[in-house]
Amino acid sequence: MLPLIVFGLVLTGASGDTLPVNEGWQYVNPEAGELHEHPPLRAIALAGERPEDLKEKVKYRGTQRRYAQVRYGSPGSIRVVVVVDQVSATEVNLYVDANRNRIIEENDRTDGQDRTWRLPLDVAIVDGDKTRFEQRNVIFRLGATGRTLSYAAAGYLDGKVTIGKREVAVRRQDGDGNGFFTDAQDRLWFDLNNDGQWDAASEQFLFSPILAIGDTRYVVRSDEAGSKLAMEKLEGTGRVHVAMLGREADASPVLELTATLVGRDGTAVGLRGAEAEATVPVGEYRISTLTVSIADPGGGQPWNYVFSDNGGKAEHQWYKIEREGSVVIDPIGKIELLTGLGDNATTCRAGESISVQPRLYTGDGLLINTSYRGIQQAIGYGGPSARIALVTTDGTPIGETQSGFA
Repeated sequence: MLPLIVFGLVLTGASGDTLPVNEGWQYVNPEAGELHEHPPLRAIALAGERPEDLKEKVKYRGTQRRYAQVRYGSPGSIRVVVVVDQVSATEVNLYVDANRNRIIEENDRTDGQDRTWRLPLDVAIVDGDKTRFEQRNVIFRLGATGRTLSYAAAGYLDGKVTIGKREVAVRRQDGDGNGFFTDAQDRLWFDLNNDGQWDAASEQFLFSPILAIGDTRYVVRSDEAGSKLAMEKLEGTGRVHVAMLGREADASPVLELTATLVGRDGTAVGLRGAEAEATVPVGEYRISTLTVSIADPGGGQPWNYVFSDNGGKAEHQWYKIEREGSVVIDPIGKIELLTGLGDNATTCRAGESISVQPRLYTGDGLLINTSYRGIQQAIGYGGPSARIALVTTDGTPIGETQSGFA
């Protein structure tokens, strides 16, 4: 049985109107060595076993392969498989399933130099039952020992924003490599003195819903994809605190929690840490995505869960945060597990196949997308799964299968 814990977010504070659309935003992919080529690379682990659902239709040149998976886009998007094929002590081939068809083919091999590969990889943005893609590039680099693979989202979004009465050039970087631009490690560069130099000490900021520029604090309003950005003078704030609610004294500790709050105007606010705190503008918010890492009571690797509104319930739970007010949000709440036939089927004849789709929802209607063991959210595969059995009304078994996560 998966360990479960009840915890909550304590938010104090409230909202803007419609988030304006910025004209002229452009994705720029600099040449190697140029300014803002990429943010710092992040290490991802390599495993000796391939994902169970992966097919390989290629004749590898090497004798040893290691695998990783990266989710580049929405929590409900299909993960990208990366294969490191060790040809010799000095030669390595890299295969990337950029089209996300879960098949490694010859055309998935990418050219590189000095154990570094740059390649196109679109961001997959899931919206309900549809997925749209935005063109991006990424960089992979294999360490000198050959054991650690690192990657980063290449390039930046280039545009302008009004700060006070001035129009300022802006560059935005995806610092954590998930395809979005409103996380705590994402970067905002403002050319505040208009000299085109982009000073790292005074003109670089980690993304935050509130930024102090000079003597003024501004509300940073942006959607996750980075297509919109507005800087408004701060008029009201509140505190955001991640708190544990209703837990037993001996419950397994929460090791990490990340949550994305989305305002009615599309503004995204990211929270991170089992005991994270932040200041947010006043407004109405709902939880859009949630990841939780819980210690294993048996001492094994942590249990990890990812929930999102992709495939979640249509009715959202909104929380109004007023100036100097406070509200408690339990991001898990009362879990609801539903089972049933997929494709709206109601009958099945002998010999036919049926699709079964179990669904696990949080109290706010977020759907579980992934469950896995270990510390690397982006690359987990295998791991927890569900056994689904079909029986008659008197309990006679008809068939069974096993379901995991994409």
